[in-house]
Amino acid sequence: MIKKILKVLKQFEGNVVTYSRAGGGAGSILLIKSQNNISLWIWCYWEISHSDDLLATADDDTTAITGNIAVAARQLEGKVIKWIKIDPDYYHLRIGFDDDYELFVGCESQPPEEDFPLDNWELYNKNTKIKYIVGCDFSIKERR
Repeated sequence: MIKKILKVLKQFEGNVVTYSRAGGGAGSILLIKSQNNISLWIWCYWEISHSDDLLATADDDTTAITGNIAVAARQLEGKVIKWIKIDPDYYHLRIGFDDDYELFVGCESQPPEEDFPLDNWELYNKNTKIKYIVGCDFSIKERR
């Protein structure tokens, strides 16, 4: 399954981010969409940095429009996705953008007290209508 997700991640590279939002009613959930109809939903911990300066993390102020999360997420819009690295064991992501922006996505394990299965992130290709979901049990599910 990792080979399939790598193929879609490679299609994400080289594309312009057309939409990037978090904060407000969505809390720390981060959504990034690219010009070629691939989107990345992130429900787990993440960090956005610029030139090694940390701009925001999933734990920061979620105030709509003006909070750290909302401001940092919007800064990715219009940026080209230069490279993507994935940890093959825990599916952490590192995504590099032009102008020295970087997104780190740190997958989390399922909390023992949580009865409902949680997800870390989802990669969706609108062209093929296939999504890959990385769960908090570090599994990958493919859905059509």
